[in-house]
Amino acid sequence: MIISWSAPDNKGSPIVGYRIYIRTSDLVSYQLNLDYCNGIESAIIVATKCTIPILMLRSSPFNLPWGSSVFAKIVAYNIYGDSIISDKGNGTKILTVPDAPNTLIEVYSARTKSSLGISWN
Repeated sequence: MIISWSAPDNKGSPIVGYRIYIRTSDLVSYQLNLDYCNGIESAIIVATKCTIPILMLRSSPFNLPWGSSVFAKIVAYNIYGDSIISDKGNGTKILTVPDAPNTLIEVYSARTKSSLGISWN
C-alpha cells in the first residue's frame, strides 16, 4: 500500500524528515512504522511517499482486518521543530477481491462465424 502526501511549506528551512502514523485496529490509535515508512530516509523525503506491505498492516501493531480502511497522519519536521499533525488522509480499503479487468478489446484475428476473440489486462 502506498501512502503519499504533498510536501508542506517548509517556512525557509528544509524538511529533514516525516513521521508517518498509521491507524490501528482500535480505530482510535495511530502507530509509527519505521520498518517501511521511516520518514528520515532521503528517498521518502524527496518522493513524499512510502510503501508498506499489506501483510504488515494486518499484523501487530496495526492488526487491520481484510476490508478495513487504512488511514494515516503525518508530521513534518525541520531543524526548528515539528509541524502540527496532519488531518487523517482519505483512506483506502484493504480489499480481498481483485480489480476489474481493463483495456478490453476485440482481437479481430480470432473472430470466427460463431465466436469473438477478446483480450484484456
